[in-house]
Amino acid sequence: MTQPYNGMRKGISLVEMTIAVILFALLSTVAMLYYKNLFNIDLTSKKARIAALMDQGYQLSGAYDVFQAQMGYSPSLTDLSEFNATNVLILRRLPNDIREMTSVGWELNTTTPVGRPAFLFPIDLNGTTYNSLGDDDLYCAIYNHEINKTVELNTSNHAVDYGNMVTNYARYGDSFCFSESNGTTGYKHWIAVVK
Repeated sequence: MTQPYNGMRKGISLVEMTIAVILFALLSTVAMLYYKNLFNIDLTSKKARIAALMDQGYQLSGAYDVFQAQMGYSPSLTDLSEFNATNVLILRRLPNDIREMTSVGWELNTTTPVGRPAFLFPIDLNGTTYNSLGDDDLYCAIYNHEINKTVELNTSNHAVDYGNMVTNYARYGDSFCFSESNGTTGYKHWIAVVK
């Protein structure tokens, strides 16, 4: 004789288990897509490098002002060694190069097209050929966007011309990224902090 069904059962059926697995997979896929769109890790790391670069530029600008006040004349050495010379010691250490952006680092240019000295940082990841869209273009776009939020963050074209130093000085003020033509092969990008 069979026992009567009392309304209680033990475990779950195979169909219920399959439905639960499918729902879990669907929710995981949606969550992963949302996470990737919300947190673009590559863009976030580039923005962090730009923030560090901006900080270095403002630090050098302040050191320039202190040097003028302390010494009574403007620094003239392009390699910035006057800022941490033993008789001055304005900066204990010169800013480190951001290796993901350049292999050269900051320099002081005392004769610029805008008629004022400027600290220049070359974004030279593409080496000597500037004919393809690369991180150089994106770094320049991010920098100008961070300086002026109304500037679109768009690097959809290769060999982007971000404007020359004079134009961008008038547009952004004392800090900006600009392009320098490299003949017919494209543009080299520079970060400028004008004094």
